[in-house]
Amino acid sequence: MEKENFFKDEKHSFSPMDSYRWIEQGVFGYLQEKSVLNDGEQSKFRDIYYQKFESALHRVEHLITSDPDRGNVSFVLTTVATFESFLALGITENKAILLTDNCINKPMYNYLVHGIKKQFDESADPFRTLVQSSKDREENYFGNSFEFERPIDDEYGYVLHIKRCLFHETLKVLDRRELQPILCEMDLAWINGIDHERHGMQFVRPVTFATGNTCQFWFIRREKLNKMEPG
Repeated sequence: MEKENFFKDEKHSFSPMDSYRWIEQGVFGYLQEKSVLNDGEQSKFRDIYYQKFESALHRVEHLITSDPDRGNVSFVLTTVATFESFLALGITENKAILLTDNCINKPMYNYLVHGIKKQFDESADPFRTLVQSSKDREENYFGNSFEFERPIDDEYGYVLHIKRCLFHETLKVLDRRELQPILCEMDLAWINGIDHERHGMQFVRPVTFATGNTCQFWFIRREKLNKMEPG
C-alpha cells in the first residue's frame, strides 16, 4: 500500500505490516539523507541490522498469533535491530538510543502531523472521528494481543486504558525495555496534529509503559464558550 493512502477515509485501509515497512524504509533513508554513517559503516549497518532482526524474531515468534501481530512485532524488532546495530558499530549506548529515536520517529513525523490535522480539519466532528478511529484501530490494527479497557465512553470523554501491550511484551522478552520511550514517542505525531481550539478537543496521556505498568489515553471534548464582548 502507498503511504499517500494512509489517511483516506476508509476503514482499515492500511495494516501494521504497511506501517512497519514504511518505518524500516525510513530508518535507512534517514541514515543516508543525514549522512549519519560513512559508506562503509552504512553497508555494515545494513548487514548487522538484518542479522539482529532475524535473531530477535526467533526469540519472539511465540508472541505472534495473527497477521496484525506480525506487523506490530516487526515494528518493535526494527527498533531493537537499529539500536543493536549502532552498538555493534561501537557507538555508545546513549548516542545509540538518540540515533535510534531519530531513525524511527523523524522520517514520518511531519507527514503524520500534517495528515492528522487535515483529517480533523475536514471532519464535521473531530472528537467523534478520533474516538471512532481509535476503536477501529483497537479492534483491527492492534487486535487480541493488546488488552483495552474503556472506563469512560460517552459524548464528552473517551478514556482508554491499555492493560496489555504487545510492543511492551516484545521488549520484555528481548530485554530491551530501555527502548520503550522510542516506541511510545511514535504517538506524538498524531497527538501534535490536534489543534485544541480548532478541533474542539483535548488529549492527555498521563502514563505509558515507558514510565508505568499501563498506558492511558484520555480524549476530552472541549465545551465551546461564547466570548462576551465588553459592555
